[in-house]
Amino acid sequence: MTNCQHCQKPMKPIAANLLCASCRENYWALIRQLGHVQLPALSSIMLKQAHIGATGHAPSRGSAPMPIDTHAQALITDSEAWLAEQAGKIRSAYAGYGWRKAWLAILSNRHTILDMPTAADDYAALEHISRRNEAALTPEDELIILGTCPTCRHQLTGTPDAESVTCQHCRSEWAAPAIKAARDQRLWQVQITGTPSDAAKELKRYGLTISRNLVSQWLRRGKLHATPTEHKRQYVFNLGELAALLDCHR
Repeated sequence: MTNCQHCQKPMKPIAANLLCASCRENYWALIRQLGHVQLPALSSIMLKQAHIGATGHAPSRGSAPMPIDTHAQALITDSEAWLAEQAGKIRSAYAGYGWRKAWLAILSNRHTILDMPTAADDYAALEHISRRNEAALTPEDELIILGTCPTCRHQLTGTPDAESVTCQHCRSEWAAPAIKAARDQRLWQVQITGTPSDAAKELKRYGLTISRNLVSQWLRRGKLHATPTEHKRQYVFNLGELAALLDCHR
């Protein structure tokens, strides 16, 4: 028995395989997703602000500049570079292909790609690229507040199941569980004034799902020590206490 060079789980040594069967399938699925879904979608996002011709009622009929989404452009550049590198490993001439031809060349050489001596490192690099692309393609209302960047203190957002998060301001990358843990500690310093429904909505922004009915039940039973205000059904809630009660409730 030997260990998969990506997940480190024991596997039967088959020929030159450096990845277990599960990692090989997952790696190949990411490659297909990159060219079939992510790059076309990112290209659309990059040009979503594009318009040709005059933008107002000015008499000029010249072509207006074409603004682009620079974040999407950067993600596309990284994705294209990864595809070019892998295609170039198949045949050096392929490295000069555009991303779509490079992707198709890779798809036509599945075993060559999966059996590369660098497969584990290439897979890890693609995972990183894919996570960043997926975060950019996720609608804002599905993103949650993961925490605060330890380097520049800007807010970090991502998907609820994110394993890592990249700061859009300083480009540093962090492990999402550690960022969430620090966030949960800081929630004890956050108070909001509102109804149980308001408290539930605020927690949802942090990826913590709770019903307003449950918050109301905790209030009635004295489990939640929110401070009543002069307004009916409005309280001062401590988000840290709510998060802690929710954790115990699960």
